[in-house]
Amino acid sequence: MSQKLSRGGIKFITAPVAFVRNLTLVASALALTGCFMAPGADLTARKDSELYNLVNINEAAVLPEPVARENLATTLGGESDEMYQYRVGPHDVLNIRVWNHPELSTSMVISGAPAAKGASGIDRGQVTSEGVEVQSDGTFFYPFAGQVQASGRSVESIRRELTSKLATFVKDPQVSVRVQEFNSQKAQILGEVDEPCPLPITSKPTRILTALSLTGGLTETADKSEARLIRGGKVLTINMASLFDGDMTQNLILRDGDVLNIDTNRYQQIVVMGEVNKVAAMPYDKRGMSLNDALVAGSGISQIYSSAKGVYILRNGKGGEKATIYRLDMTNATALLLAERFPLQARDVVYVDTAGVARWNRVINQILPSMSFVSAVNTF
Repeated sequence: MSQKLSRGGIKFITAPVAFVRNLTLVASALALTGCFMAPGADLTARKDSELYNLVNINEAAVLPEPVARENLATTLGGESDEMYQYRVGPHDVLNIRVWNHPELSTSMVISGAPAAKGASGIDRGQVTSEGVEVQSDGTFFYPFAGQVQASGRSVESIRRELTSKLATFVKDPQVSVRVQEFNSQKAQILGEVDEPCPLPITSKPTRILTALSLTGGLTETADKSEARLIRGGKVLTINMASLFDGDMTQNLILRDGDVLNIDTNRYQQIVVMGEVNKVAAMPYDKRGMSLNDALVAGSGISQIYSSAKGVYILRNGKGGEKATIYRLDMTNATALLLAERFPLQARDVVYVDTAGVARWNRVINQILPSMSFVSAVNTF
């Protein structure tokens, strides 16, 4: 029966002795079933599950040799620089020079330009000491040559036309044309690079590796396996792992309007969790990664709390297929040899299960504060 005690004018009701005894028995029963009541995940894989396939990692489930770094370069080659030719566009600034006739060169202030726009339809401001700017309609005016169509043409083509037109006024004109300012064409570099920015397309071909260098290189969180190149409304996949191995067919020349997007490696990671010394998410490398690599990333399995019998690799199925759970019993040190020959894939989850004793201790640690509270109440 409960008892009433009075201390300092305050009444306390002690818990019945039978109640305390029953509570102790319940706590003991829960402790004995600690694995059932323990907090956290309990990964108990079964072979007869309809949701996944359970595969024990043995000699039949691993590679014959340890997972090694694979060179993904398929061929050396690609677009040739010799075939590349820059095409002039609106707002490019051209530097035109007529040898032995400085009065006709853009390096000099041309005083012989026609009247201002309105009387002749020509904008005198197109020709300055800095050069001649290609207008938005793709043309520019040049003294004694008149209106010249420049957009979409090479500087060599423009040079030949100017030479032909100036020959009427100058004997055997020697004309040179080069682009002084590249303003008409750009490619965008976005995503996981240090300095995302637009890059001008110039007379020298800008390839993907050059673009990455000009934007400060990839960040630590960049996806180093593949990138997306948006060109003309289509998306091209750039195999970055193959490119870094020397496959120059992936090192495309960027064109006007291209968007190169370097995505985060969030969707190309291997997650290491459970009873490891450090939960980790490691970037996946297409060139080869083993189960041992993942365990090292997690600073090894916990020697206190882990169950060496329960090292799992969880892998989602593709195309409606069931998921697969691979299980490795690491109670024997030779299992490390199997782990070194087991290849991982992107988005695998490596999970180390908890030992039964550790689960039991965690239940006890949860029950003890409650029992201490009941004991404290019972002392009143």
